[in-house]
Amino acid sequence: MKGIRVLFAISWTLIALGAFAVFGLSDDKETKASEVVEKTAEECEIPAFAKAIGHEDLWLKHNGCPPREKTEKTDEK
Repeated sequence: MKGIRVLFAISWTLIALGAFAVFGLSDDKETKASEVVEKTAEECEIPAFAKAIGHEDLWLKHNGCPPREKTEKTDEK
């Protein structure tokens, strides 16, 4: 009976160490910040369906593209 307890203790220890080795203690925000990749203009081209429903900015945000530059329209009298 004692041999089975030792076997279970060793197996659970190995499982815990394996999970620690795979997942680690790193913070997701740190890894994402280091993996930031600049998107090309071709990858950030807004598709027709997003333009049709007026969701250009939202599409860019969800696909990790930089926001469009807003142009100011001034009405001169």
